Amino acid sequence: MNKTLEDAFENEMSLGKFFYFSADFINSFSHFERAHVLGQRYVIPHTRTHFWMLRIGIKRRDLKEIVGQLFRIPVGMIGSAIGIVPTGNTGGSNVNALLKMKIPMDLQKTIDGDK
Repeated sequence: MNKTLEDAFENEMSLGKFFYFSADFINSFSHFERAHVLGQRYVIPHTRTHFWMLRIGIKRRDLKEIVGQLFRIPVGMIGSAIGIVPTGNTGGSNVNALLKMKIPMDLQKTIDGDK
């Protein structure tokens, strides 16, 4: 992960945590989704996003999110490790874990700089 991508990823994670600790779980989840798109090709960043999404699921007592993240954490680790991830997928249990999605333009520019 190059420095620009890492900085963008960490920025999204920081914003997600800020909103998490402010109990604004909607905005928090949105930033973790953006971080997921940026970091899904890398095992540790990818896993971190799912861990935080799991924490939100627990806080909201959202059983679908909890179960979904418990599935996505190990599967995502393996997928990143072997280079098979659904590009653009936002990582939440509200979308199919294998669905490729359009990447927002600002994130795509950052990702393109990492190639």
